[in-house]
Amino acid sequence: EKPLVLVQEADPEKGGGTLQALRAECPEDLQTDIFENGWTHTIWMRIEEFQLISLKIIAEAVLLCSPNFLDKTSLPLCVPGELESQSLVFSKQTTVWASPANPGAAELACELASAFRGLTVSNVADVGSSASAHPSMALRGLDRPGKATHMLLYLNQTTWLEHDGERLAEQVKQA
Repeated sequence: EKPLVLVQEADPEKGGGTLQALRAECPEDLQTDIFENGWTHTIWMRIEEFQLISLKIIAEAVLLCSPNFLDKTSLPLCVPGELESQSLVFSKQTTVWASPANPGAAELACELASAFRGLTVSNVADVGSSASAHPSMALRGLDRPGKATHMLLYLNQTTWLEHDGERLAEQVKQA
């Protein structure tokens, strides 16, 4: 009857494993109650910055089950000095290229660029891609791919499908 917070150990040397493997080790009569009730889940990492994120997730889950916060779905928690509250920058100018043949990559790259100073985005439609067939999908005013220092590969269900998937595979090989 009490709320649970699932904290998954990441380090195999400390007993960590995949959620699927950990579920398989759980008594069968508890699996549904533990793994299918929508309990908050976080992965416990051994790197301090990631531990802070896990601690915030755990604290938020506990607070949201307390009487003062039952009407809330999230809380704006922060830890002084945490990375999320700091302005992050690249030490040198970095340009990431997001292929128009990679659905969603340009949007993600632009989100990253708005979050990190010193990061620019290159997204140039190559002939025959869906972005060049639909100019409104191509981002305007961005750097050329020749200036790119990195390629962003956004993986989702449509990444490798159809003609753009083949074109993207070729671009990855050339990157």
